Amino acid sequence: MNIKRWLSAIIIIFVVIAGLGFVKFSQIQAMIAFAASFPEPSASVKSTYVQPIEHLKTTKVIGQLQAPRIITLSNEYPGSITQVGFKPGDMVSDDQVLLTLDTRLENANLSAAKARLKLAKSTYKRVAKLLKQNRISQDEVDRAQADVSIAEAEIANLTSIIDKKTIRAPFAGRVGLSQYQVGQLLDTNSQITTLVGQDPSIWVDFAIPQTLPQLTIGSQIEIAVAHSHNPKRHTGIVIAKNPQIDVNSRQQTYRAEINNQNFELQHNQMVSVFVPLEQVTAMSVPTNAITRNHFGHFVYQLKQDDQQNWRATPIKVTLGDKVKDQQIILSGLNGGEFIASEGAFKLKENLLVYTQQTAALTNKAGGE
Repeated sequence: MNIKRWLSAIIIIFVVIAGLGFVKFSQIQAMIAFAASFPEPSASVKSTYVQPIEHLKTTKVIGQLQAPRIITLSNEYPGSITQVGFKPGDMVSDDQVLLTLDTRLENANLSAAKARLKLAKSTYKRVAKLLKQNRISQDEVDRAQADVSIAEAEIANLTSIIDKKTIRAPFAGRVGLSQYQVGQLLDTNSQITTLVGQDPSIWVDFAIPQTLPQLTIGSQIEIAVAHSHNPKRHTGIVIAKNPQIDVNSRQQTYRAEINNQNFELQHNQMVSVFVPLEQVTAMSVPTNAITRNHFGHFVYQLKQDDQQNWRATPIKVTLGDKVKDQQIILSGLNGGEFIASEGAFKLKENLLVYTQQTAALTNKAGGE
């Protein structure tokens, strides 16, 4: 009796397990069928063809902008300030008075020197008349003439000192942020301020390694402000070069002139200089066709499979310069490849892709 009960229990357990297994198998099959009913993963992109172009290959070096006219103004003679003719950062005109130093002592000495000159000239006239009458020696006339010359030289010296104690702008431009007050005492050769001329052009100095092709006078270069969020390029012309290569860096230094009529560029500003090297045949693609990962840069070529569906195939490329919204490709493409442009970041290898061209072919087939 016990054996029958055990056999019955075992049979019931096997039946329950088999039933549960069958139910689970049916559920899995249903899930597989449900998943198979979903369409294949895909992405929609815009597409274009790779275009071969003639591209001027460039290299980038660092340059520094230089104002054609810049000077640090100093005083030659000491004195206390009696007039301040500018404010920090002011635009000043040519010959504008910037500072005037106290000249009361020099003016007093100048008045005395003029009086001595007047007396010396009067004395010289008298002795010259007496010489004609042979009533005086030539030696006395010479001394009287020397006194006139000494007095004139003293007046010229004092006039020069008074003029140099008035500091004027040698050209129109913008002064620095220096600030002075009336009564302030300046020592000899104090640096008063820096004056930068506001010229319609500006210079850029840069150096090229001797291992690269060198420029000639009149060559064209481009610059862009370094570390700018929206670097605008400016064109310049090489106007001079250093007559020798630097012995330490083995680089040739050049100077180019840039149009700066709107004063966007500033003295001492660091810029990127794009130096032309050679004309090469390269490929051009839209910048949004480029995808990046830790393996490098890629574009996705679109190829049709056996069912005439477009599939994505990654191609590794070497990037060159960026020209507006186009990216130059130096290697990896041969030209004419059909590639994804806008939306390429969504793709992966062998993914089903829908493009505008695919839609056009489908509509055409449906119409037929």
